[in-house]
Amino acid sequence: MLNLKEIGNRIKKYRKQKGFTQAQLAEIIDISTIHMSHLETGSVAMSLECMIKICSTLEISPDDLLIGEFELNNNATIKQLAEITKNLSSDENKLLIDFALLLEKNKPNRN
Repeated sequence: MLNLKEIGNRIKKYRKQKGFTQAQLAEIIDISTIHMSHLETGSVAMSLECMIKICSTLEISPDDLLIGEFELNNNATIKQLAEITKNLSSDENKLLIDFALLLEKNKPNRN
């Protein structure tokens, strides 16, 4: 089930990272500042159209709002790793692969 308060906190976090005030973001996505405040406090749910506008403006994916930064699905994980690895050297990428293999080898049995 969706936790509106957590989603609101994520909106606030990404808004601040982009340097927007609530009023600025609200104006860009064409909603009232009060509605933006309610979204960030989790007191109201947002429409799909509103979510798309927020994600587009903040340059994030719906996964970033709905799932959060630590509960990534496989596609989001692959995308994030691709972004990280494109700026690494060959040796750094090898180290990352070795680390991932070590994690896999030593992971507890999770069923």
